[in-house]
Amino acid sequence: MKNRSDLAKRGRQFVGRWCCCTPPPAPSGLTAGGGGGSSEVMVTWDPLPATVKVAFYRVYRAKSDDTMYHLAVVLPSAVGQLAAGKLGIVDAPDYWPWPTIDDGTGQRCYVVSAVSQRGIEGPMSGQACGTPTS
Repeated sequence: MKNRSDLAKRGRQFVGRWCCCTPPPAPSGLTAGGGGGSSEVMVTWDPLPATVKVAFYRVYRAKSDDTMYHLAVVLPSAVGQLAAGKLGIVDAPDYWPWPTIDDGTGQRCYVVSAVSQRGIEGPMSGQACGTPTS
């Protein structure tokens, strides 16, 4: 009987490790709009609750219907830097990590995902699109 009990305990430990790593939910409240000139677009979203234990957020920009490029990583500590109670970035053409081919005046679309402290990336948010201001 003792061996059976040990085996059951090990099984619960294995299942517990596997179940511990659920991904965070998709961020919500994503907006994209003119970012103040120079063909910039400001992208903002609502931070997830601290209980979710997000390590960072990934921002992706749509380059075509089937391609998303990783644009930035944003830490939860950046809340409020662009807008009160929000996280965000300002995207401009010809900025790092690679130059854009367009002139920077057209509509741009973005999605955001959250990555847990265990390195598990959750689903992407809904898409938000914005047109830069000159």
